[in-house]
Amino acid sequence: MNIDLSQTTGVCCEACKHDVFIPAFKMRKMSALLSPHGKETMIPMQVFACAKCGHINDDFQTKEE
Repeated sequence: MNIDLSQTTGVCCEACKHDVFIPAFKMRKMSALLSPHGKETMIPMQVFACAKCGHINDDFQTKEE
């Protein structure tokens, strides 16, 4: 797929305006009662953190109910 980057919008850190991000993980814990195998489980959720200050933009986070 060919994408014309001039037709896209850059994304900056909401906190410091830096424009480079690194992969990071937020961890969630699932209780043994909800887990399909009956054991407490850790669930990694990939997000992108600012490479300069570590902030995670709201748009990069999953919405919790």
